[in-house]
Parts: sequence; C-alpha cells; structure tokens
Amino acid sequence: MAGGAIKYRHLSRKSSHRQALLRNLVTSLFTHESIRTTWPKAKEAQRLAEQLITLGKKNTNASRLRAQQIFFEPLKHIPKLFTTFRERYIDRPGGYTRVLRIEPLNRNDDQAPSAILELVDGPRDMRFAMTAKTLARERSEGEGAIRDITARNIAKVTRFRKDGEADLQRAVRALERVNEMQANREPWEKWKREVDPETREEWEREEKEMPPKKRQRISGEENND
Repeated sequence: MAGGAIKYRHLSRKSSHRQALLRNLVTSLFTHESIRTTWPKAKEAQRLAEQLITLGKKNTNASRLRAQQIFFEPLKHIPKLFTTFRERYIDRPGGYTRVLRIEPLNRNDDQAPSAILELVDGPRDMRFAMTAKTLARERSEGEGAIRDITARNIAKVTRFRKDGEADLQRAVRALERVNEMQANREPWEKWKREVDPETREEWEREEKEMPPKKRQRISGEENND
C-alpha cells in the first residue's frame, strides 16, 4: 500500500547487499558475542540474531536448514548455535541480544550514531560487567545495603543466567582484587596467576587494549614521582 510505514531499514543498500551485510554482522556476533557498528545496522542485525536463537531453541531439521542459509560459515557456527547458545537461552522467553548506544566510531569522520550489539548472559555481557563494577564500588565505599537500582540490575542480569549469582560474586571479587592491587601496587602478573582461566583471559584481552601509561600504572612499573 502506497504511503505505508517502512517495516525495516534499507540501510542505503539494495536487497542483496543488505542481506549480505546483515548475515556478515550476525556471523561476527556469534563469533565474538559482541560487535560495534552503526546504530541502524545494529538494530537490523539484532532482529536477525534473535531469529537465529529462536531457531536454535526449536532444534528441528527445518530450523537447522534455515540457520545454515543465514550463517556465512555454517559448519563453524551451527553446532555452537544448537548446543551452547540453545542451552544458555533455553529458559529465557526472549531478549537474547542487547543494543547499547556508544560514542560515534568516527571511522569516516561522519559522526554516525554507533552502538554495541551483544549477546546477553555471555562472557562479554556489558550490563553484567557494569553491575559487578557498581556492586564492588558500593561495597568498597561501605554504604551498607546496596541501592535499589543496583538491586534491580542484579536481579535483571542474574535472572536467566546459569549460576548468575555465583558468576556475579566472582566478578565482584576480581574487581575488588584489582582495586587492592592498584592501591598496593601488587605485581599484575602475580594477580593473573591467581584468578580462574576465563577471568584471566578476559582481563588479559583488556590489558592489551589499555593505553601504555595505564598498563604501566596498574602493573606497578611506572616510577613514582
């Protein structure tokens, strides 16, 4: 019908190019569990990612064939979709992904609105990490009972996450350990040997992305003035 509302974003591309773009974004999302792109692309890729997880939860021959048509590397991602991701979201009724607005990436100096598209309840869940950071800060400040908004966020990030409470407490302890290390200038390498492998891998990745001066300050290598 002429003049009707647009049901999806065209992304300034023809249909075939648009589908290839979204398939590429979704394949990257299921590879890394978190990607950065422009806001319109993230919103459109989110719809396709949600459909893929729904197909994984159905776990039928038809759903497997449909998922193979979407992934660029089906042999690599189909087993993970129907095992790891299916088990992670089997009890969650929906909302398997999250889009978070961020500062423009400025790849082409166009100030295009940017966003992070991530899979929830995974190792790179940003809301879970921010909740753990907030809880660690409130504990260190000695505020006693946690704030209402923090309690609500804790309930949100742990409701459908397997062993959510234990994972949150583990993340909080890791952050508290980092705060102690920064205060006491304890060697960074010694702390990395004490944490569990998953946490160590995550923090090693973040360490590589740190500016050199910040990395030196945390590791205790920077000389005192």
